[in-house]
Amino acid sequence: MSHKSAIANLTHLCTRYMETDVQDGETLSELLRDISGILFYLETVRADYHNKWSTFVNDKIAAKMSVARAQVEADVRYPELYELRRTMDAAYTVVNAIRTNISYLKSEIHNSK
Repeated sequence: MSHKSAIANLTHLCTRYMETDVQDGETLSELLRDISGILFYLETVRADYHNKWSTFVNDKIAAKMSVARAQVEADVRYPELYELRRTMDAAYTVVNAIRTNISYLKSEIHNSK
């Protein structure tokens, strides 16, 4: 799976979450599992891009380029890192919302007894 297809799948799952009934615990649990799995994969991709970005910056600094300029050039060379960072941060927010919703459903079940 490429990171682009993983991001597309993540987007689809987050859209499904927005369309899911807040009382549908089974679907919420399934979405949580699927989104978490994709995020795990994307963390490995992000780590790889971060290593490439860091190596590029360190090489440029060793060649007497300023740190700021080296970072800007690395950002231009590896735009995937920014895309991954922003997308994953948003997906982690969705994961937290799903967990909160599931927790609420559990407390409602427990309190109704």
